[in-house]
Amino acid sequence: MLFKYIACKAGGDVVTGTMEASTEQRAEELLWQSELTILSLKRKTKIPSVRDLLPTFFGVKRDDVINFNRDMATLLGAGIAIIPTLVMLHERTTKASMKNLIRDLWISVETGSSFSDACAKHPTVFSPFYLRLTKVGEEVGNLEQMLQQIGIQMSKEAEIMGKVRSALTYPAFVLAVAFVAVVALVTFVVPAMSGLFEQFGGDLPLLTRIIVAISDFVRGNILYEVVGLIAVIGFGWWFLGTPTGKRLRGTIVLKIPVIKNVAIQGTMSRLARNLAILIGGGITLTDALDLVIETTENVIFKESFIKVRADVNDGQLLSQAMRNQPIFPPMLHQVVGVGEHTGRLEPNLEMVADFYEHETDKAVASATGMLTPILTIVVGGIVALIAISMYTPIYGLAGQVGE
Repeated sequence: MLFKYIACKAGGDVVTGTMEASTEQRAEELLWQSELTILSLKRKTKIPSVRDLLPTFFGVKRDDVINFNRDMATLLGAGIAIIPTLVMLHERTTKASMKNLIRDLWISVETGSSFSDACAKHPTVFSPFYLRLTKVGEEVGNLEQMLQQIGIQMSKEAEIMGKVRSALTYPAFVLAVAFVAVVALVTFVVPAMSGLFEQFGGDLPLLTRIIVAISDFVRGNILYEVVGLIAVIGFGWWFLGTPTGKRLRGTIVLKIPVIKNVAIQGTMSRLARNLAILIGGGITLTDALDLVIETTENVIFKESFIKVRADVNDGQLLSQAMRNQPIFPPMLHQVVGVGEHTGRLEPNLEMVADFYEHETDKAVASATGMLTPILTIVVGGIVALIAISMYTPIYGLAGQVGE
């Protein structure tokens, strides 16, 4: 919240200004700490900016958090205290959303909060995984090391997500171009050709009549189609956020052969690496599984993780609990089992995380290699169908003219 204040300095000078604070009481505390005597303090109505209206585009991104985390670990590792570190990062940051975030963290720590508690006030920016590890780091006195581990985990996740996105960029581009091409053909080319057919008369083939009918319907109901499309997109967006929609989405992802491998390999890599970092940080296995469950989006995976945690709570080894769930590849629970028997669970989890990360790369490459020709054939088939429906009558008309 934004507050406008009028205050008096120790020397008697009156100053005015504005400041951001979470509550009015907190604003008063900050002013008193600045050795100002408050004469007036009122909340100021802030006109929403473009950044406020579009937080997705102008808010704090994952890469911003990764860079912030890396710089925090570096400065703390150099022996600089946490408040001077936050002050330095605030001064060198140019992005408005990050500058506001760091300033809020700085003020929170300065007024007595721990770094993890300050981060917890921004749940949309810092994940439960981040908050738990920073809290552990504060408790054992190695926050900079924990931040380094968090940085490794976040960088690996971002790398995998980046590869998946880049792999899907070309198929998405092909679909977009195909959609534009089909709309252009149906809206402009087909009506022009159908006018030509009407001038010459004669019976049109069934395929041509179907395409012309579709074109007439599309051109005659554009407004309804746009409204319907927006309504369908809005309903789909809402539905996928419901428990039923999340379950359906998770099920579909694991039913499509091309996508299934990418989802499983990527999730196993993330699971193993997160467990390795959490266990290495001194967090108990059950607490680590709770965090993994909390940060898992796919409902099907989450339900399997919940069952694993329940079995572990009942006294089973992690490898035994994983073996009970068919979604876990045999290699994962085998390597975990070896780690449990040899006392090397953490390094074994790191090793299997690297393996599944490599397998994710292969799965993404395979998915891209399969999707590209499939989409090309589908798009080419649709365009060819429209072209055949238009040119077949032309040859017929040419024959009639020749006779």
